Amino acid sequence: MKVEIRNVSMASLVLSSVPLVVFVLGILGAVVTYFIVPNPQIEPMNIGAKLISVGLFGLLYTVLVSSLLVFLGFLYNLLTGVLGMKGVTFELEEVAERE
Repeated sequence: MKVEIRNVSMASLVLSSVPLVVFVLGILGAVVTYFIVPNPQIEPMNIGAKLISVGLFGLLYTVLVSSLLVFLGFLYNLLTGVLGMKGVTFELEEVAERE
C-alpha cells in the first residue's frame, strides 16, 4: 500500500512533542558547551551565570529550530499543494501478527 503525504499541519509541528525534544537537545548541547568542554572565555563565569546561560541557550535553540521546521513545513505545503509537485511517498506492507 502506497501512502503519500500531501500536507503537513503547522499545528502538529508547534503543538506536539517536537519542541520539547528540541528543547532537551538544546539543554544537552548547552550543558556540554558551558560545563563539560573547557572554554577560556566561559571559565570565569560563576555557576549561576552558567545555569542562566544554559536555560537561555535552550530556549533560543528551541525557538530557532521550531521556526525553521515551520518554514520547511510551509515550503513543503507550498510545493506540494499549490505547485502540484509530488509529495513524499511511503510504501507500507501489512504484516500478519503471530500468536
